[in-house]
Amino acid sequence: MVELTLSNARGFFCLILMLLTASLSAPAAAEPCDPETAKWNPEHYYPEDAVVFHKGHWYESREMHKGLEPGITFDWNKLDSVPDCSNRPESGKQAKGSDKQNDGKSHRGETASGMCVRPEQWLFSKSYEQGDLASHGGQIWEATGPTRGDMPDMDEPPHWKLVEEHCALQNQ
Repeated sequence: MVELTLSNARGFFCLILMLLTASLSAPAAAEPCDPETAKWNPEHYYPEDAVVFHKGHWYESREMHKGLEPGITFDWNKLDSVPDCSNRPESGKQAKGSDKQNDGKSHRGETASGMCVRPEQWLFSKSYEQGDLASHGGQIWEATGPTRGDMPDMDEPPHWKLVEEHCALQNQ
């Protein structure tokens, strides 16, 4: 018969505690990508490492781009199996109506008091971070990532996306 001593009980308790800790800290199961939600769209911006499903195959974006068809250009890496989508960047889908209130007007760019603030003119020498806005060519642009010297609507891969709904554009 096994004699239960204080040191045996302490060791058993430590073993149970380690097993519980390991089970709680185990990573969640991989979430396989859904072909319908990951379907390639030529109108979306795809950041590096984004995945799409196109013509029966899975592809991973090598760098930021828009409109470059998977399987035809070097900008996509063909994958051998269904990827895990749990920690992947999403494509640059534009959320329609996210800056609108019930009046149908865009309120993006407005202060809390309702005053419209037009973004500063784009400058070649200025550094921009993802989400920064700049005006250029009569339009409003949003940086899709860090950029410096990349003119809106001129570079491949694109470093800017057009902001179609901004309060400064409503009276043009």
